[in-house]
Amino acid sequence: MKGDTHMKQLNNDEIREAVCSHYGKTAGGCCGGPAPKETDACCVADAEAKAAGAGGCGCNVTQPEVASDKAGETLAKRKVLNIDLLVIDLETCKRCVPTGDQTKTAVKLLQPVAEGLGIELRHNEIVVQTTAEAKANALLTSPTIRLNGRDIAQDIRESACESCGDLTNNTSVDCREWNYRGKVFPAVPLPLLIEAIMVAMQNIDDLPLVVPAPLEELPENLQRYFDNRKEGKVGSHAENRR
Repeated sequence: MKGDTHMKQLNNDEIREAVCSHYGKTAGGCCGGPAPKETDACCVADAEAKAAGAGGCGCNVTQPEVASDKAGETLAKRKVLNIDLLVIDLETCKRCVPTGDQTKTAVKLLQPVAEGLGIELRHNEIVVQTTAEAKANALLTSPTIRLNGRDIAQDIRESACESCGDLTNNTSVDCREWNYRGKVFPAVPLPLLIEAIMVAMQNIDDLPLVVPAPLEELPENLQRYFDNRKEGKVGSHAENRR
């Protein structure tokens, strides 16, 4: 190649100056810029400069691993926080429905924060429709919100829910209520939910995904609900949102 012949005719200082002048001393390229690949013209010139005794241009031919979102390359693996809402109804229950709405709002508000922290929020809504599904999902009370498999409220408080009772054949049904800062709420308070998710994001490295063990028996309240639920009242289908 013509460039090769020309390079060999220069003395040592001229070779170094020619390479750095062409690729730039401070604007990138071989001198002061990102490390090039071994096949780049700069490194070819550098190798020839060394062979001619010039010592090369000083560039590093080792290509470091750089995370990229370009096609064919991937960024560092994102961390995941699963936000699961488990309920027995998402159409009628005056506790499950607003709790579901609050969960959506919290996820929407915290999405930019999660993005900045490199965390993917996965919002899942699961409507448990049978005794078997309730046992498989280890449902102890409705509604339940789990972060990577952990209930956000360790204590379970329940009281009569007339709207869920209407889904049964004259059977009383208790649904969860939420205790937050000394007050009791029928649906999860938005501040409680935001605080729980933010704490989970801050401690994401110590919050691996866990899967609650299936139940052998349901709590009496839930078993009574499924045993007496009116036919056709299935409370909406399970749905996943991300």
